[in-house]
Amino acid sequence: MNWSRRKRVGLALGSGGARGWAHLGVLRALREKNITVEYIAGTSMGSVVGAFAAARREDRLLELANNLDWRLLRNFFWEISLSRSGLTDGRRLLIETQKMLGVKDFNELALPFRAVATDLGDGTEVVLSSGHLMQAIRASISIPGLFSPVKIGSRLLVDGGLVNPVPVNVARDMGARTVIGVDVTPGVEPPNQSPPVKQKAAARNLPAPALPDEKGGDEEASAFHVMEKFRTHIERKVRDLRDSVATLSSRPSMAEVVLRTVRIAETQIAFARRMAEPPDILVEPDVGNIGTLDFQRAPEAIEAGYAATLRALAESSER
Repeated sequence: MNWSRRKRVGLALGSGGARGWAHLGVLRALREKNITVEYIAGTSMGSVVGAFAAARREDRLLELANNLDWRLLRNFFWEISLSRSGLTDGRRLLIETQKMLGVKDFNELALPFRAVATDLGDGTEVVLSSGHLMQAIRASISIPGLFSPVKIGSRLLVDGGLVNPVPVNVARDMGARTVIGVDVTPGVEPPNQSPPVKQKAAARNLPAPALPDEKGGDEEASAFHVMEKFRTHIERKVRDLRDSVATLSSRPSMAEVVLRTVRIAETQIAFARRMAEPPDILVEPDVGNIGTLDFQRAPEAIEAGYAATLRALAESSER
């Protein structure tokens, strides 16, 4: 592809939770290749990264990503409100993000930007393009069940990934002639890699000690039989407890069920929309082993985004 002739490049950044850190790697690769992005549309985590890129402040987000630990994560997410419609209202997340971004309104951005959300009332796609920037981002990332919906105007909005995980059409509607779509929803949550409790415990089982010869007398033999019955009883209780713990640990929590359900839906929707509205260049970072809430794995996701972008650009140049 001759980029000198192709102008008006639009970037469609997809949803995917922590996998969306890959978008920062995409931006880095595009800069290295001297490809100027003129329009940005983002869904969910894509809207977060997209807003920073549109404000030309992705360096602040990159610094956070490369130094993220559980203490910093707590500053953003440790806020459980247990409201009727979600585990948190995201107030703390908005405050911390606002501090980093330093931009309050769409009209303060350096590049045209759109955030995609879903209308909880009629299930339609909602493209947010003006007004309070943080409220738009908050609406776009509102995974049902985890974040409470956001009311903007007369509409109640939730995560945009439910209707448009990779907003290629939005970038085109903004005026882009060439759209680079970044899909970070290649599957559901990775399975727990830890061995089940039952297997770990079984590996530590030792053979039962052999009982001594009963020729030592009835009293001695009787004592050993009592000890053996006691040992067997204790082993059975421990085994029952171990099995119950293993059963509980194999059942996902409510939050895990919500996340898996949303990601399964987003994966299917992203594929369907890609078929109907294919981007000119598709970037698919290898982030399938990163969970939705694995935000501390940002450097890994960023490198995956960088590598995938270089591959996609190389393939496009051969066309």
